[in-house]
Formats: sequence, structure tokens, C-alpha cells
Amino acid sequence: MRIVGAFYLLLTAMNLWGLFLNPPFFAENLPEPFSSDQLAVRAFTDAWMVFVFELGVLGAMLVYGSRNPAGSKLLVLTVIFAEVFRGIVADAIWITRGYEASSYLPFMVIHLIIIITGWLFVRNV
Repeated sequence: MRIVGAFYLLLTAMNLWGLFLNPPFFAENLPEPFSSDQLAVRAFTDAWMVFVFELGVLGAMLVYGSRNPAGSKLLVLTVIFAEVFRGIVADAIWITRGYEASSYLPFMVIHLIIIITGWLFVRNV
């Protein structure tokens, strides 16, 4: 829980840096024709911001919940299902829509690791 929580908080900090201090970062990583359309970039970053805030909350709650892991099964299940849908499923859809697979396949592996370790935790508690 601490490792995943810290990882989520690191991703949150990196994404907040991109959203608020280096906005061109997201434009550079969107597929054409979106990367050259400022309205599309703005819509993407506005929607991405919601995801980043959620990630930060989940990360903080995982770190906090790690103080009582046996009492945090529901939190771990929430993270598992979030990883399945906003992780694996969403990344697969993005790849089919033109986002670079080389950027998302490593994250899909990370999502799987979090899902598997979370499931093992829930089964053993």
C-alpha cells in the first residue's frame, strides 16, 4: 500500500508540474491532429486534471490506510478496479485511437503489477 501510494503521489506531482508549470508537455504527447489544436489540448488537460486529483487522493489514502492494512480491504479493492478500468481498459482504448503504444504498454504492465499484488494482499488478509 505504501509503495503504490507513494508511486501515485509521485505521478500526481509530475502531472501537476506538467499541467500548471509546463503545459506544452501535454501538447507534445498528444497524437495529431490534437497536438496542434489548442482547444483539443485544453480539453485534454482539463479532463486529465480530474484524473490527476483522483490519483493524488488515492495515493494519500493508500499511505494513510497502510497504518491499518487489514482494515483497508475496500480501499485496496477500489484501487484494483480503478487500475483495471482507468488503467488497462483506458490505455488499450487510447492505443487503438492513435496514442503511442510505446508510452502506454509499460504503464499497462505497471497496472497489472498493482492489480496482481493488490489481489494477493486482499486474498491473504
